[in-house]
Amino acid sequence: MKSKIFMYLFLFAVLYIIFQYANVQKTFEVQQEEITSLQAEVDTITFQRDSLQTALDLSTNDGFSLVDNDKARAYFEDLGYEISYIEKKVESDIISKNKIDTDNELIPYSGMSGKFRVNRIKILNHKWVLAEFTDSEYWGEALISYFIDEEGKIFFETKDAFIYPNY
Repeated sequence: MKSKIFMYLFLFAVLYIIFQYANVQKTFEVQQEEITSLQAEVDTITFQRDSLQTALDLSTNDGFSLVDNDKARAYFEDLGYEISYIEKKVESDIISKNKIDTDNELIPYSGMSGKFRVNRIKILNHKWVLAEFTDSEYWGEALISYFIDEEGKIFFETKDAFIYPNY
């Protein structure tokens, strides 16, 4: 009688172990499939992120800047100027024309809701600057040419400007 009980307990234990092994094996396979699927998803997202970063880099480094334009850089280097100095000087000179009580003299329009101020600029090459301006309600852009005389003084001339329609 004792031996039959032990035999039944032994058989029950063996069946229980086999059941647990099969269950763990199925769980392991499901988890491996999920890991593989998630890894593929991560790879896809990483590829998309890298593609977007590359596109963003290409759109911001389009060659229309003083730093990216080799000919414009060579022009200033031949004159003995550093590009970083020219960028800072042009930007500070344009922004310094923003006065408290008058419009910026480089903007050919009178402010309608306030005084027009230059917000930001982009130096395109050794002759042109794009400037964005606003009076807090109306926005516009201006194409400004600049040149540097022998003494290092910078002169500006507004070539064209427009104001966006306010809808």
